[in-house]
Amino acid sequence: MNSLRAIIAACSGILALSLPLAALATPGPAAQDEIDHLLSYVASSSCTFVRNGSEYGPVKARDHLADKYRFAGNRISTAEEFIEYLATKSSFSGAPYHVHCGKDDQLSGAWLTAELKRYRSAPHLTPISHENGVK
Repeated sequence: MNSLRAIIAACSGILALSLPLAALATPGPAAQDEIDHLLSYVASSSCTFVRNGSEYGPVKARDHLADKYRFAGNRISTAEEFIEYLATKSSFSGAPYHVHCGKDDQLSGAWLTAELKRYRSAPHLTPISHENGVK
């Protein structure tokens, strides 16, 4: 467990150096709602997430992204930044994250961007879609 914390701490340091200085602001209520939705979308999916060659279930994937978000602190101010800087690739290895939904394999950034677009175009009280491997 201590080695996991050390890896997360190292990754957060790398992440802090990789984010642009212009992103030093906390998300407003609408952006926070979108980020929270994306985390819920990941957790409620029936997809497998591939990170650094290992497969993770949806809850573990959400937990990992939530940890990265927590470590990023006020350097993420939009849902787009959340996707681009935290949810598309490993901060440690640089390897892209993949999402397997049934026979479909796609990059996590594209998968989350499509959901963000759907979420923004739908009334906010609508339940999460059953499309793209979501329960």
